[in-house]
Amino acid sequence: MKDLTIWCTYHKDEQIEQFGLLEDDVMRLFKGNDTGIEGENINHLNPFYSEIVTLYYVWKNGIQSRRVGFCHYRRRFGRIADVEPGTCQVLAINRNCHVFGHYKGAHNYQDFYDAVDILNERYGECNKYSHYMLEGRTFIPFCSFVMMWEDFERLCLFLFPILEAFDRKNGLDMQPERYMQKALRDFRYDNVMYQRRAVSFLAERLISCFLACEMKVFCVNEI
Repeated sequence: MKDLTIWCTYHKDEQIEQFGLLEDDVMRLFKGNDTGIEGENINHLNPFYSEIVTLYYVWKNGIQSRRVGFCHYRRRFGRIADVEPGTCQVLAINRNCHVFGHYKGAHNYQDFYDAVDILNERYGECNKYSHYMLEGRTFIPFCSFVMMWEDFERLCLFLFPILEAFDRKNGLDMQPERYMQKALRDFRYDNVMYQRRAVSFLAERLISCFLACEMKVFCVNEI
């Protein structure tokens, strides 16, 4: 088993040269909207799930390394520190951000409430995850992290059942056209092409939730 793999998501071929993306023994490039890729994937939902499709692909296809990390073409790690079980390196930590207030000011907060409802259904009323989502003030952005494979599996077992329940709750059936219809309805007076990534913005908060509630998190400039 490899010691470390960092998966970097991109969406357009020109981004490889534009952002100097190179594969090596550690870095793997993943084109998020490549629907012809072999293996179980949700790449057809890349316009809505963004880099979350990469997490899904690596997890579902069991592409293991002792440590596994994720980033994307605009945001990459400059240096990778070693991590132990239960610890996680991230790109940034905002320790003065009201998680719900920040989301409500930028996106459809009814989606956020859907996620909280699903958390309450899965973990009971007043669970630590819902409390973080509504009251938390430490936000870990960008869906970019490095952790042990076993911790990554735990994250995916937390994250994807919630996203699947969100899909069912909104009658989306993992169909791109239904996601687009929802975006057009929810953001008719907004930047629809940006806001159609609502699920990825929601997933970003859920990943932050897991990291804040379950792991010891650091970024290199905090060491």
